[in-house]
Amino acid sequence: MLIVRAPVRISFGGGGTDLAAYYTRFGGLVVSAAITRYCYVVASEPPDGGIRINSADYRTWETYRRGEIPPVAQPLALPKAAIACFADRGLHQSGIDLFLASEVPPGTGLGSSSAMAVGLVRALAAHLRLPLDVTAVAELACHVEIERLGMPIGKQDHYASAFGGLNAIAFTAGGVHVMPLDVPADVVAALNARLLLFATGQTRDSAAILRRQRTDTGTNPAVIAALHRIKALAAEMREALEAEDLDRFGQLLDQGWREKKSLSRRVSTRAIDGWYEAARAAGALGGKITGAGGGGFLLLYCPPRRQATVRAVMARAGLRELPFDVDGVGAQVLAGQVAGVDRWPAQGAVRDEALGVRCSAFGPLPADQPSA
Repeated sequence: MLIVRAPVRISFGGGGTDLAAYYTRFGGLVVSAAITRYCYVVASEPPDGGIRINSADYRTWETYRRGEIPPVAQPLALPKAAIACFADRGLHQSGIDLFLASEVPPGTGLGSSSAMAVGLVRALAAHLRLPLDVTAVAELACHVEIERLGMPIGKQDHYASAFGGLNAIAFTAGGVHVMPLDVPADVVAALNARLLLFATGQTRDSAAILRRQRTDTGTNPAVIAALHRIKALAAEMREALEAEDLDRFGQLLDQGWREKKSLSRRVSTRAIDGWYEAARAAGALGGKITGAGGGGFLLLYCPPRRQATVRAVMARAGLRELPFDVDGVGAQVLAGQVAGVDRWPAQGAVRDEALGVRCSAFGPLPADQPSA
């Protein structure tokens, strides 16, 4: 049995510029941090060579006979799509028993589905003793969600989860470049102490928001102009953090949130606007709704001296705080015993240059499954 955990993330700025509709034309930039809330994948040898998938989040499970590969369809489409990517790399013969669980509910804007995709890729590769480096894990997880499942999402969540840490991530038609921010550990700790995260209790259909944004990115000059400004603000956030100007970073969060709301009326709601303005009046310098918007978690930047007041205001509004720290490791195998290996290396310790960084590195993909 082996256990893999993959962190979810908070995106501070640049969200939307990691969609292919934008970055293939203009280049994208996101500033984000992986946080210490995780998706877990437990993988073990099946007693009969079949495939079992058990999801604690969706409270459902499915079983398939030896040699049978699950069709990529709901329910549990995400693990089935990941399994399909590895079917011809030994999984068809060996089978696998998977248990999936997340510390945060799906659909709350913290990138849990992408973190789960990263965890699945990491676990399946370890189970089959396939040496994937961190970039290959991220890119293959992108392939699973964006290409195989057709999700209208960007790539930032997969890279944030796979790499961990506080990063600027650049997206171009030629590839993705993860740039760890040059920020001392004590400044990261100070930033972390100023960030507050509250569950709104509202769920949203991020896919619908992102599909509309993807369409508008190709046709609506106002949306393109807003995304240009959002990207510029992400670059300013990076500069503020590396200059150790944390309050400036908090103010930029506010500017970025106001730009993000201009992308679609569905990004925010009357309730979210009310909570945000109440937090600002209580002392928060800035913030945003995590993810595509419309619900999920409300992130706030607040100086320590005003946090008691902000927390009290949020508590009166019925919002519950989710404590977290910045995760500096990324997706990793915590422990395992598979095929005679008693403990698997930490993330990134195994690297095979010949595998490359794309799903097609495993060999030619079927004609209807282009690489990510």
